[in-house]
Amino acid sequence: MNTKHATSLFAASLTAILQGNTAFADSPLGWIHSNNPSAFTIPALDFEATFAKIAVNETIDFLDIRDDLLAGTRKLEGDSGDLSGQKIELHFGLTSYLSAFYRRQEHDLKIELGEVSSINLLDIDNGLSTTATAYGFKWNFFEAGHTDDARPWRAASLELTRTSNSTDDFEGVIDRITLSGNLTIDFTSPQTFRLQDMEDDGWQARVLYSTPFSNSIGTTFWAGYAENEASSGTGSSITSAFLAPAFEQSFNTEAKQILLGAALNWQITPRMPLQLSYEYLRINDSELTAITNPNNSLLPSFLRGSNVNSADTRDNHSIRGSISYWVTPKVHASVVGNLYSNQFLGVIPHYSNPLSGSFSDNPYGFVGLQIGITL
Repeated sequence: MNTKHATSLFAASLTAILQGNTAFADSPLGWIHSNNPSAFTIPALDFEATFAKIAVNETIDFLDIRDDLLAGTRKLEGDSGDLSGQKIELHFGLTSYLSAFYRRQEHDLKIELGEVSSINLLDIDNGLSTTATAYGFKWNFFEAGHTDDARPWRAASLELTRTSNSTDDFEGVIDRITLSGNLTIDFTSPQTFRLQDMEDDGWQARVLYSTPFSNSIGTTFWAGYAENEASSGTGSSITSAFLAPAFEQSFNTEAKQILLGAALNWQITPRMPLQLSYEYLRINDSELTAITNPNNSLLPSFLRGSNVNSADTRDNHSIRGSISYWVTPKVHASVVGNLYSNQFLGVIPHYSNPLSGSFSDNPYGFVGLQIGITL
């Protein structure tokens, strides 16, 4: 087949797919799109918005996740591991087979450090304040078996996502450093040190396939690929030519990811959907570029670059579940939960920084209350 004929056949096939999708490619009745992987797109010109408050603390830590985090490292104490924040997710149907989405999560992860013998702390931040965003498009390129909007059918989609995450500087104030041999250096005025440049950017592509298991249960399977670049570093206001370089570090990571997952959507009743999903994330070909100073042994242990994992392959398993109720045909309320086998590894790539990188191998999760509207 020559190039001209192959191009014509591809164009004809693409046109047929797009024309076929014009009739359907919407989601079954009662389905919620927010954080629910599926090949279905939101109906043309429909709009879905969900708002959630998320948290984990001593009261709602029913899996003892935060207690395990404290037990796993001697650096942390107090309410470390507590999380509070909010999420917003938007979906809009551009056509019956193409939709756009936007997600944003803001959270504060509490980190309270124990006594640091090498420095005299006058003040220090007590957490990491992070903003995570993602946006993109989902294109439904195949569907079959659509006979009734009240039940799922077979569909396949391509989803393209752009991600960006950032964390505010984590700062501390000191007036003394203790060197080896109990030699101390006192500052004439308090000095500031900080974790800085904590951010990452990346993209992700997933192919999703949804198929019915029964009239009320739909399943989805997907495979994806992602790439991201992350950075973090340390710095200070110290002017001493001997001490300042020890606090100056930078870490830049480039990584590729493979994603595999499965999800289930069960309409227990027409007004009560249950959503469960599992995703396996594997980090491949991670490349770390670190700039440190031989004197970084002067740094407190929680600032040292040895906490930044340089392994080129690592894994994370995540589980999400939600139970929802349609209060009206346009408004729903949900209880949601997220659980990760290795904290936010790969989910927020720049968390592999000198501070949070030291406990990134611990399981972590949070729960939330969500309100959604469909217009």
